[in-house]
Amino acid sequence: MPIHHPASTVLSPKDCVNSVAPIYDGGPIQGEYSVAIIDWQGRECIGIRWNINERELDSQDKVSGKVTCMGEPNSRGYPTWFIIPDAFLTALSHRGNNISEKIKEYLEKNK
Repeated sequence: MPIHHPASTVLSPKDCVNSVAPIYDGGPIQGEYSVAIIDWQGRECIGIRWNINERELDSQDKVSGKVTCMGEPNSRGYPTWFIIPDAFLTALSHRGNNISEKIKEYLEKNK
């Protein structure tokens, strides 16, 4: 079984990430992700990442757990976070705006 970097251990880039408080860690399963509240340069943010990169499933060493999966995003061999802009999170929380409506349409279409 693959091994991933648990959300609480993803502390890169070191000059930006001061602490990580996981909200969700789906584990080392294809298609799973992690979400966390991150102290990013002294400001709390929400970050997200894939626990296993799709291309890692082509590596027998990673599939067997011999080598730890980096997930996505990653940089220079270190797992990193994608910081979700606050404006996007705000748009998701308000019904009736273009972003939330398009996402709702997408989810209903792809049930």
